[in-house]
Amino acid sequence: MNAVGIVDAVAYGLVYYVVASGLSLILGSLRVLTLAHGSAYLAGTWLVWQLHADTVTGYLAAVAAAIPIGVALGAVSAALTWPLRSHGHLAQALATLGLSLIAAQAFAAATGGGWLAATAPPPLDAIVTLAGARYPAYRLLFIATASVIALTLWWVMSRTRAGLAVRAVADDPAMAASIGIRPATVHTLVFAAGTVLAVVAGVIAAPIVPGGPGTDEQMLVMSLLIVVLGGAGDLRGTFVAALATGAIATVGVVAFPAVAPFLLFALLVTVVAVRPSGLGSRRWV
Repeated sequence: MNAVGIVDAVAYGLVYYVVASGLSLILGSLRVLTLAHGSAYLAGTWLVWQLHADTVTGYLAAVAAAIPIGVALGAVSAALTWPLRSHGHLAQALATLGLSLIAAQAFAAATGGGWLAATAPPPLDAIVTLAGARYPAYRLLFIATASVIALTLWWVMSRTRAGLAVRAVADDPAMAASIGIRPATVHTLVFAAGTVLAVVAGVIAAPIVPGGPGTDEQMLVMSLLIVVLGGAGDLRGTFVAALATGAIATVGVVAFPAVAPFLLFALLVTVVAVRPSGLGSRRWV
């Protein structure tokens, strides 16, 4: 594997990580499997298209808009799933599936159902020389940005009072409520935070993985696979699983084109058989 292949694998792995980390957060702390998570990524790519993010002003506007849009979408999902908690996980999953179907139709109506080509704004659209080959500078910037997001998320969950409150609700909601933590509030805030991560990923990763028909399904499936591999709520495990997935999805296609579609599922089956709890060692750190 040459340097360009390694960097590409890391870039795609971090795209999947930023999206999957939100799903890991929601599933690990709330025990809710949201099937609308891929739609949040699609919403980010729509912002890039709608706000003309191929300009500096449009790009900054799309990044800024991703946060309130993510909070709003997360709040809707939280409001829909919280009353269904007594009906079991299947009812909550089906409710979010309904949201994803509505979102897919809304996206098709708004965009005509086509692919939304996205390019980085100048000067981020520059080409640099990497190991003697031409390489998009934006992908290097994305790697740096996604790494900062990963470190920030780890710090919040493991070193702050907010992370402590989330972990407390995840481990024992009744006990958390007895010491003044409101599980309903935590439910909404975690859903909002997890959804913001997916929308932000859609904005900053659109030049790498553009939005279009099936992008929401692709991101949902990849996120689910990564969460199972890494362990729900285990951010380090999710990070390792995302990088492994990125490597297989990029390098595997070139090195083993005949079996590339099956490599990810072979890895999934192996990990589930050997380490059912995932690649990570423990939750939240």
